[in-house]
Amino acid sequence: MKTERLAILDSCLEDIQFALETLQEVRDEEEEAYDNLPESLQDGEKGDMMQDAIDSLDDAICSIEEAADTLEMITSDAADDLVQEIDPWQTLCVGDTVTHKSFGEGKIKTINGKYFTIVFGEKESKFIFPEAIDKGYITL
Repeated sequence: MKTERLAILDSCLEDIQFALETLQEVRDEEEEAYDNLPESLQDGEKGDMMQDAIDSLDDAICSIEEAADTLEMITSDAADDLVQEIDPWQTLCVGDTVTHKSFGEGKIKTINGKYFTIVFGEKESKFIFPEAIDKGYITL
């Protein structure tokens, strides 16, 4: 993953963590309000509605914590092996094997700036470089 995209993920993680803290505050306030209700109201419709809201917030918080944990794993120093300083297509050379989703496996015959030619058996096809790779028509 390129460092620019990791930076975007870091920013998203910060936003998620802020949202998580805010949700936890709202949940705690709702629980405190519920706890401060007289017992007769806690056992009534209002208490039930407040407890349902608390339960729903707990579920949301749990889901968001899982998402935050996953993003932390991706963006952590331990995930340095995910960082790519260059796009994978920048190292392509004539003779490299690639795969087209319809034509199958082929070998790169030429790469000249905007286009590259790939030979698939007896068929030769020209593609826009690197757009065909970025859009998923060609995989490395």
